[in-house]
Amino acid sequence: MNLYEFAQKTEQKGIEFYRSMAEAVTEKGIKNIFSMMASDEEEMLAKLAGFPQHYPEITNLNSSALRESSIVFGSICNKGRCNRISSDLDAYQLAIDAEKRIVAQYLAAAASEKKPKTRQMLNWLAAFERDKLHEIEQLFDFANAPNQSLEWGEFSNLEEFHNFGYYEDLRRGELDS
Repeated sequence: MNLYEFAQKTEQKGIEFYRSMAEAVTEKGIKNIFSMMASDEEEMLAKLAGFPQHYPEITNLNSSALRESSIVFGSICNKGRCNRISSDLDAYQLAIDAEKRIVAQYLAAAASEKKPKTRQMLNWLAAFERDKLHEIEQLFDFANAPNQSLEWGEFSNLEEFHNFGYYEDLRRGELDS
């Protein structure tokens, strides 16, 4: 598949996915997170639109490892996962998972690619997606901070805080358990 078309379709599917998630949830905070994710995908799509001006060869590069059917947003909601989004941390975790899959997909395609220019562009796209992943992880860390730290040193009876750190393993992909 054409590398440039695949990257554009991935971002477009991301926009559609996050917009539909924003419409499906009722809680305003989660709705804002998904709207923000859709905006991020739109920004990336706009950046991609400018790539051919600086790297005209990107429109001619093809990779046999990429298929339109393998765009991750089609399979991210497996086993009713998207129906269980009930907090901002769940929403961020879903976005982190999607971005990790996209990065892994580009890196796997690059590893199997024989043409150096195509491999370079796949790694470059993976780096862009990795930057986006890092930003989402920072947002997750910020939202999760109350679960990760205890502000008052005076507490001597920590037993009452049995839920402290409840979400600490979410970034390791343990959302479903």
